[in-house]
Amino acid sequence: MEKQIFISYSSPDKEIAFSVVSYLESQNVPCFIAPRDVDPGMPYASNLMHAIDKCSAIVLIASGAMNNSEHVLNEIDVIVNKKKNLIPFFVEEFEMNDDFRYYLGRTQRILAYPGMVSSYYNKLLDSVIPFLSSYTPANQKKEEHTIKEETSAAANTSTVFEYIPERGIMINPEDHQRNVSFRTDTFINMFSSIFDSVDEIAGREKTKEIFHASGYQSGQNFAQRLNSRWDFEQNTPSSYETKLKKWCEFDSNVGWGKFDIKVNVDIYSGDFEGELSINECFIVDKKNRKQVCEFVKGYCEGVIETLIDVQVRLECISCPMKSRFKSACVFKIMLEESEQDF
Repeated sequence: MEKQIFISYSSPDKEIAFSVVSYLESQNVPCFIAPRDVDPGMPYASNLMHAIDKCSAIVLIASGAMNNSEHVLNEIDVIVNKKKNLIPFFVEEFEMNDDFRYYLGRTQRILAYPGMVSSYYNKLLDSVIPFLSSYTPANQKKEEHTIKEETSAAANTSTVFEYIPERGIMINPEDHQRNVSFRTDTFINMFSSIFDSVDEIAGREKTKEIFHASGYQSGQNFAQRLNSRWDFEQNTPSSYETKLKKWCEFDSNVGWGKFDIKVNVDIYSGDFEGELSINECFIVDKKNRKQVCEFVKGYCEGVIETLIDVQVRLECISCPMKSRFKSACVFKIMLEESEQDF
C-alpha cells in the first residue's frame, strides 16, 4: 500500500512519532517513517527524498528537541521547496528558533497540549484525511469483512493490544499508550515481596495504608484520562452510571477480572448506594494470603471518586481469601462524609 503520510521527527520524539504512526495506520492511513521504512538498497537521503516526493502530506512532530535537529531542518527545507502539505503537530509548548520560525511562522498547526498527546490524535486524523488520494474509514473497512461476535479469548486479546514487532512493544488502541503483559503470579510475587519488606519496617496496618494510597493515586490518574476522553452531560445520575459501567467494561477487557457495578444516585436528595464486584480479581493472593489487594481497593476508590466527583469508601463484604469457594471480591460503596466549616 502506498504510504501517503511522511512523518518528520527528531530522535528524542521517536516514541511519540511511532505512537502517531500506530494510530494513523490503525485508521487506514499508511505512513512512511524512518528508519522503519527505509530501503537498505538505497542511500538514506535518497530514501527520504523519494518518500517525500510520493507522499500527500507531512506530519511534523514539533517539540523543543526539534530546535537542535539539523536533520529535521533539512527535511522541512525540502518539504517547503517542493510545496508539500505540512501539518505541524506541536506536542509541547516551546519557543521555536529562528530557522524553524522562518518556515513555520505562519503555518497552521495542531497544539497537542495541555493533556495527553494521544487525546489529540483524532484531530490530527481529521487534518490528514483531506490530503489523501483515497480513504476508507477503519470502521467501514471492518464492516466489509464478516466478523463473528462470538470470538475466542485469544482473538479478543489481539483486539485489546496491538503488537509492534519492530519496537518490541504493545500499544493499547483505546488510548495509544504502551502496555506490558505479566503473568498474574509474577505480579503477585512482586507485590508480595514489596508488602513483606514494608511490613518489616512499618508494620501490617501501615503497609496496608501504603498499598491503598498507591492504588488510590493510580485510580485517580487513570480516571482523569477517561474523563478527558469521554463526553457526557455532567452531574446527572445517568452520566454517573454510564461512566462507571464504561470503566468496569474497560478494566474487564484488559484482564483485571470481571468488573460489575450497581449504583443508585439521587443528586437532589444526596442519597447514594452501590455495590462493586470483581470476579477473579488478578491481584488476590490466595496462596500466601498477603493483603496486596488493598491496592485494588484503593484503585477503585480513586477511579470512582474521580469519575463522579464525590468522596467514597469501599467496604469489603465478601473476600475470596476468606473462603476457597468464593471467586469474587464484593465491595459496598458508601459516601464518605466530608468535613466542612460553616
